[in-house]
Amino acid sequence: MKILKPGTKYWKLGNDMQSLLNKPLSKNVKRATAIAGLLLFLSGLPLTLGFFCMILILVAEGDSEAIQVGLGGFTLITIMLGAGGIILWHSLRSLQGKPSNSLSLPSVWVMAGLFGICVAVGLFITESNFAAGLLFPPLLLVGAAVPPLLAISWFTAQKAGGLTWRWGLVALAGGATLGVLVALILEIILPLIVLSLVLNLAEMMTASFEDLLIALTGENIALALTEPGFIFLLVHLAVIAPLAEELAKPLVTLPLVGRLSRRDAFLVGAIAGAGFAALENVLYAGFGFYFWAGILVVRALGGAIHPLGSGLVALGWRSVLQNEPGAWLNWLARFGLAVGVHALWNGSSLLIITLAGAKFFGQLPPEINILGLSMAGMTLALLIILGVTALWAGRSIVQNVELDISENRESAKLDFIVSDRSIAIWAMICLVAIVPVGITGLQLLFRL
Repeated sequence: MKILKPGTKYWKLGNDMQSLLNKPLSKNVKRATAIAGLLLFLSGLPLTLGFFCMILILVAEGDSEAIQVGLGGFTLITIMLGAGGIILWHSLRSLQGKPSNSLSLPSVWVMAGLFGICVAVGLFITESNFAAGLLFPPLLLVGAAVPPLLAISWFTAQKAGGLTWRWGLVALAGGATLGVLVALILEIILPLIVLSLVLNLAEMMTASFEDLLIALTGENIALALTEPGFIFLLVHLAVIAPLAEELAKPLVTLPLVGRLSRRDAFLVGAIAGAGFAALENVLYAGFGFYFWAGILVVRALGGAIHPLGSGLVALGWRSVLQNEPGAWLNWLARFGLAVGVHALWNGSSLLIITLAGAKFFGQLPPEINILGLSMAGMTLALLIILGVTALWAGRSIVQNVELDISENRESAKLDFIVSDRSIAIWAMICLVAIVPVGITGLQLLFRL
């Protein structure tokens, strides 16, 4: 490990950065943040008026697409008015030197109950076009936001520490706006440009996706799993998306994490990940609207995946900004762990959609069983294991990052405290979940 020696330019640079981080955020940064919030808020005002007028017209005409239009419009309004208003309000109060109250979250059980109520009421009101067009969008938005916020509540055991509402809400809004925007550019817009303009593969990829849909509609799962379209989706979801999203989610926290304790840096990064996850949940449920409840429940199983990954990367950025020894290696290790967990979750989710969710495209295919075990069922079990592990890991990090109050500094203790027995149990559970999936996959390939 390289130690910075006094007098070198890197040592001076580290000291300059440390001095900068010890100062409060400049007024220019706060003003720029307030202006961004104001522009976002003002852009949402005409959209709000147009949204309500459009919904009333669609409902009056009995249009079956009123719910989807309402969901899209309400989501945009929430991003613009909600996120813009939060950023503007807290930036102005910060400029005025007014403090913010300590952050507090409801208990895990209260949030789990709220999620169940949102799903149950949403299923009930979708039977009515009028009620669904107006009431379903906010219900879905709340239901989509609860699982990642529940993970934050579990991480902290309802003890927010030094976090305030200002930091928490700005991180949440930033993750749902800046984080999502950067991720869309990195994982969708740039790949499309490369495939279409640079490699000239647009027609080939379109044909591959058409072949994939034909295979799914024809109940030919073995063929679907080997189609180029499926392979591209797997690479995109399991490689490109995790890399892009884990880079994008904590970006909004960079002005903060270098000034916070390790515990607070992890949590503020996790909250940014929760904002990102909430909007992503809405998008997934919106695209698969006829199965929105099932999608929301499955994604709720991994409610801690995005907060955990974003918190780990934010913790890595804090080490870099604090100029700690081995900071970049620590950042790379945490980033790699976040990407790995995210990739495993996304890849398993794609298998669930392909194997058990072909009903999106055609008739439900025959169940595939090995030794009485469903491949889709075992993949779902793997998702549950990943979700529970993410909850455990997040809480372990928060508990193990301790603050030395007597010296007003943190201990370097940051690793998970895991016994050999815990590792053995974890490995056995993973094998039980993964082996049947692998066996079934091999049999499908041999049938070709």
